[in-house]
Amino acid sequence: MPAAACVRAFRRGAGRRLGSSRSLDDFAAAVWPLLLALFALYLCTLWGLLGVSAATLHQATGLLSAGSLGALLLLARLMVQHGRAEAARAALLIACAGQFLALASLFASRLPGAAALATPVERLTALGGTGAVPALACSLAVLTLLVRTVPALSRASAHAKAAAETPGAPR
Repeated sequence: MPAAACVRAFRRGAGRRLGSSRSLDDFAAAVWPLLLALFALYLCTLWGLLGVSAATLHQATGLLSAGSLGALLLLARLMVQHGRAEAARAALLIACAGQFLALASLFASRLPGAAALATPVERLTALGGTGAVPALACSLAVLTLLVRTVPALSRASAHAKAAAETPGAPR
């Protein structure tokens, strides 16, 4: 629910700025702070909900991985809804590949003479628990997608179709 509300708020805010901006640079300068503010608001809401869940269930493990996965899914949803599905797909693939490589290195470490392959995953798990590998994989994908999302969604072309479909939007 918070993700859908943030996506709607971003679409409405960007649509209003599209109608009122005088130049493409003016539009970009108005939209990227909105995007980052809504992303920060979503992260705060997500962490609040995760904290309540952890307190209710008396289970604090996995919060970091759940939070980074939630952030990744929000950015992917924003990109897909604004016609940038390939970037979202690539970021999700990065997260999946990171987790797959961690598991593959653990299995490969059982081969004779390959015990060192498990060392990075074992150290990461010792430091951050069982959720450390998914948290790291999703966090790297979030950073990668965020670097791509801000410039892509700060362009007027990403919002022109959405503004034309919105009833009452300036044309």
